[in-house]
Amino acid sequence: MSAFTTILFDLDDTLFDFSACWEKGMQQTIATHPLTHDLDGAALLEALRRHGDDLWGDVIAKRCDFTQYRRLRLQRSLADFDRSTSIEEIDGFQQAYADACMEAVTPDPCVQALIADLSGHYTLGIVTNGPVDMAFIKLNRLGLSAYFPKERVFLSELIGYHKPDPRIYAAVLETLQVTPEQVLFVGDSWEADVAGPIDAGLSAVWINPQGKQPTTSHAPLATIERLEQLRAFV
Repeated sequence: MSAFTTILFDLDDTLFDFSACWEKGMQQTIATHPLTHDLDGAALLEALRRHGDDLWGDVIAKRCDFTQYRRLRLQRSLADFDRSTSIEEIDGFQQAYADACMEAVTPDPCVQALIADLSGHYTLGIVTNGPVDMAFIKLNRLGLSAYFPKERVFLSELIGYHKPDPRIYAAVLETLQVTPEQVLFVGDSWEADVAGPIDAGLSAVWINPQGKQPTTSHAPLATIERLEQLRAFV
């Protein structure tokens, strides 16, 4: 019998393949938006990914918010093509991408069945570094909103700390009124969903479909390739 009472999930690339939705949404927007339709789509996609990765540390360190992050990512990417633009055009591109990305989010019956089963035995929650404006749309499109009510969806942007800052896990535990030993954290990021939770006293399961190597000596409860494999450990 599991000693856990609570399972916390990351959202993006844990409950669904956000990376694939991001790529599909960006490809569609690049190809159709007046700001970018005449550029090399593959090269611009690579630039957006590269500049996004470079800027992510600034989000985690709270040197910029998500609006600034999105604007800077596109500004710097377009600068690679000697193209400048207005804030209004950048925001228009972002909205078009957001719409296309959310359209690409589709339910996975295997994930729905797993979450439905777990919800009968555990308190379920989400802890995500993703932006507030997309989180609940994602859950609705995934058909998972009923299992993750808003009071158990913890958004780093609102809490004020991003994973793996220990204060975000402490805030979640306090809200849920549980001890670290009662909680299992499940996610795809070694730093945010494994090392961070373990340092906070939680247990963790690492979703690692690409066979990445750990970057620290932390020991998760298990490493799995697909979320459905979690059944064997809870």
